[in-house]
Amino acid sequence: MGGITPEQNVEATLVADLYDAKTQPLLWCEIGQNMLNNNGNKNQEMVEKAVQKMFKQWPK
Repeated sequence: MGGITPEQNVEATLVADLYDAKTQPLLWCEIGQNMLNNNGNKNQEMVEKAVQKMFKQWPK
């Protein structure tokens, strides 16, 4: 007999907005998108890599 293993994929969007704490204007914005799945560890690694990639573009 065969079986069915349900798997859920969710489209995720991560938004990083950085504001000046005193004057409140938006200084920088970056958006990352990807698909999440049922593997929590893999999702966490993917989010960490996305954040690293986002902040590589942060003006220095």
